[in-house]
Amino acid sequence: MEKNNPKVLFVTEKWCDADPAKGLTNNYHNLFKTFSTVLPDAKFSIIHLDEYSAVKKKHIDGFLPILVDRLEPDVVIFSLLGKSHLNPTESSYEHIKSKGCKTVFMWPDMFEGWGIPQIEEFNDAGFADLHVCWGSERNLSQEYDNLIWLWAPQDETMYYPVEDPEKTINVSFLGSPRYAERQRYLTHLLTSGTEVNIGGGQREEGLPAIKYAELMRNSRINLNFPEGPEGNDQCKGRVWEILATKSLLLERANEATKNFLVPGEHYVEFKDENDLIDKINYYLDNPEERSYIAQNGYNIYKEKYNARVFWNTIMEKLG
Repeated sequence: MEKNNPKVLFVTEKWCDADPAKGLTNNYHNLFKTFSTVLPDAKFSIIHLDEYSAVKKKHIDGFLPILVDRLEPDVVIFSLLGKSHLNPTESSYEHIKSKGCKTVFMWPDMFEGWGIPQIEEFNDAGFADLHVCWGSERNLSQEYDNLIWLWAPQDETMYYPVEDPEKTINVSFLGSPRYAERQRYLTHLLTSGTEVNIGGGQREEGLPAIKYAELMRNSRINLNFPEGPEGNDQCKGRVWEILATKSLLLERANEATKNFLVPGEHYVEFKDENDLIDKINYYLDNPEERSYIAQNGYNIYKEKYNARVFWNTIMEKLG
């Protein structure tokens, strides 16, 4: 594999939750766009698990080995569809490894029921050269030499800085409101008379990624709630989206984000509903301090947590 010109095959979904009605998966900007930007000379192809099944009415196992033989990729990157039956099975993984391909598994969300068991299974079977975890839930039963903790890489044609005086929205929360923690805090804000722009997620409102990014860029303060699907705190991809737009990240206090950032320097924490209201009012009334922290957050994003660092780290780890 040439370091700056690898041949890569992405094996992932095309649509959010494999549902065309919900629009394209975020992998289009998190993975495909960032990869092509960072490694413009690399050749890459994509096979979509859900689209292949929908069009061909067949399982991907019948085609993936043939595609690998045809393309001869250096690296195969998987982003699996949860526990879906559409995912490749053991026969495909065995064939890919028999061809000498390096394999990378992306884990955007991890918790006890998903990600952790699969990492252990794939390693026991010898199917994985590298696992890339997009967060900081360091709760595996053991650490592995082939596992690295990174973050959600951002497409900077969508998530780019807008200076504070040009922003037109005071406070926003953009994302799915289905988690109990989010509902509790947002309800408290609205009933207390605090203005907050709430933009539902891709699943609920079908908010296009371009519109989502536009609203985030134009918000002075963007809220984030770290609670994950099983009640575990996660460093959400939204953290990096907000920092990339040079907005102030205001997030419920948690240890996951602290693995990457320093509260009070790169972002602001709140501890409960009343503290959230106090922090919103304080930072709206103090634009210079708000801009100072937002600038610090943007600076560390550009220095340490951008897409170039993400992909270079992966390629270096693969050797």
